[in-house]
Amino acid sequence: MNLSGPIFLAALLFFGWTPRIPAQELSPKEFFSSGYALHTTGKSARAKELLQKAVDPKFTLADYSLRYLSAIAFGEKNWDQARSYALQLRQQYPQSLWYAQAELQLIKIDLAEKKHRQALASLRALRANKNAKNEILQEALLLEAQLQDNLGEPQQAFALYRDLRAGYPNSRWTDAARREQSRLRERYPEQFALSTPTAIADEADRLAREAQHGEAENLYKRLLANNPDGEFRLRLLVKLAALYMSIVKRNEAIPLLEQIARDYPEAAEAPRALYQAAQILWNRHDNAQALEYFKAVIDRFPKSSYIDRAHFALGDIYEYFGNRELAIQYYTSVPKQFPKSNLRSDALWRLAWLYYRAADWPQAQTTFASLSQTGDSSFRTAALYWQARSAEKLNDQETARQLHRRIINGGEESYYQALSQQRLGLPPSEARAISTSTTMEADPPITPEVNFHFNRARELLSLSLHRLAVAELDEVERLSRKHARLRPVLMREYFRGQAYGRSLTIANQLPGSVEDRDRFRFPLAYWSAIQKKAQEREIDPFLVLSLIRQESLFDARARSPVFALGLMQLLPSTAARVAKEIGLEPPSNEKLFEPETNLTLGMQYLRDLLQRYSNNWYKAIAAYNAGEGAVDRWEREIVTDDIEEFVERIPYIETRGYVKLVMRNHRIYKKLYKKNS
Repeated sequence: MNLSGPIFLAALLFFGWTPRIPAQELSPKEFFSSGYALHTTGKSARAKELLQKAVDPKFTLADYSLRYLSAIAFGEKNWDQARSYALQLRQQYPQSLWYAQAELQLIKIDLAEKKHRQALASLRALRANKNAKNEILQEALLLEAQLQDNLGEPQQAFALYRDLRAGYPNSRWTDAARREQSRLRERYPEQFALSTPTAIADEADRLAREAQHGEAENLYKRLLANNPDGEFRLRLLVKLAALYMSIVKRNEAIPLLEQIARDYPEAAEAPRALYQAAQILWNRHDNAQALEYFKAVIDRFPKSSYIDRAHFALGDIYEYFGNRELAIQYYTSVPKQFPKSNLRSDALWRLAWLYYRAADWPQAQTTFASLSQTGDSSFRTAALYWQARSAEKLNDQETARQLHRRIINGGEESYYQALSQQRLGLPPSEARAISTSTTMEADPPITPEVNFHFNRARELLSLSLHRLAVAELDEVERLSRKHARLRPVLMREYFRGQAYGRSLTIANQLPGSVEDRDRFRFPLAYWSAIQKKAQEREIDPFLVLSLIRQESLFDARARSPVFALGLMQLLPSTAARVAKEIGLEPPSNEKLFEPETNLTLGMQYLRDLLQRYSNNWYKAIAAYNAGEGAVDRWEREIVTDDIEEFVERIPYIETRGYVKLVMRNHRIYKKLYKKNS
């Protein structure tokens, strides 16, 4: 550790140490580092004193110092000083990421000084700035609405609040806009009351988009209780059914979907509604009832875009019931009747497996061969592998060997390469030494604008201010997307900033000739913590890395559509359950974004799954993705001792691919790093 560097100095200042070093012996960088650390912990008075010594134009981060000084002065209600710092920033650093924020700060100062007309003109100009970030535009919209309200213009204020809600339903300011609209409705009911059914429905739609599900549901149900008719009733049924589907209240959705299909058979929504009802039943394994619904889709809506899906679903259900003949009939109908269907390859895959399981090796080989020759790359290598396995069953060893060699020599490493090597009795690929230190390369020629942000990113990285550095690197990427020679440099800088997902994405786009590209495609992210926790739980740390790569691309702030959070994409309910098991308090959602907490709970959960499935990695990985209930059911339904076959017969396409990718990742991680570890 550098005991004289800016980070160490910041730590000492944070704990109350007062330096005896003469001020002239400290650099602006050291003043900034210490001042920033104090500012972020609420010690503004001491921070201000240090940041004032870091505004030298020669200092790379002077615009940052001005930004924080303006914020501190604003908090002190020192409007003149806050304005002075913000104006300095705008005049001296027009390229700064803080430029628009400084303009917003000036507007807030005008508002505080009741210079309303000046603030209004500035807000409109700021909102017209196409280069301003969304969060700035959203806050500016809210401020303009509030200002119009204060100026006695409720109609304009109401319209601006509506624009904020419509344009940014998930903004941090949306709740405030919704509250302000409610206040205006109460104050001016003659102007803004929800006085018509259409107005109420529009408000319900807005609430649904803003994830205010309970309020939206109440409004839809209130409107339906009045027995509307015609297109308006259809609209309400469709919206309420969609709301129930989005919040997993599928039992409530089914009767609504049935009403849509029954009462509005000519409407475009009807076939979709009936198919969705069938799909709900199918997904919860009420297969007998689902069978009738899918047949109804085919009978009642023969020209709809859901017919191919209904045929595929019927094939799956008949396969489940053991009716091989009808399963083959419906699977075969998909590629024959719907050659452009997105399910064409899935149907061929399931058809080939029906033949394979029935020991009809010639038909299996033919169907796998047909699938391997389609344009669907997601099935091509899998079909080649099982074509080879079918050839082995027919004792056509030469054909099998040729197919396995095609897979091994197929370029990018895949799950199937390792399997083909095993089938041919070949040893795994030799691990090659790989450097774990960052290679520094000379920068290619870049424009002054790009260089402005690159310099700031690197200065911030040297202070371990990764979040701020990544924002500057994002601007570099935005300005230089067509600059191919800069991509490897940007990849390495993102890596230094712990933005592993961004680094990985760029690495995947680079040619294989780029030095150490694989180190960025498969990074040892959070390695020290993972190694320690893996050793404590007796699990393979490379398995953990492989799973995290697939779950979140190493983004500690990752949030999935189903609200899985953090590196290992934990659902809050799962995290709470695991925490209780190991004697910890249930973590808050924000806590799950912290790598330490997320890794502790995620790795404990993975260990529990490995124990549950007798250390069978394939099943544990599948359960991590699809849940224990699904894997327990598959263990009952997929009767085989061949784990490769078990994986291929997982009915969830996402989970099947997920298991293969995690296992592929593990193989590559071991190949790259086993010797080093």
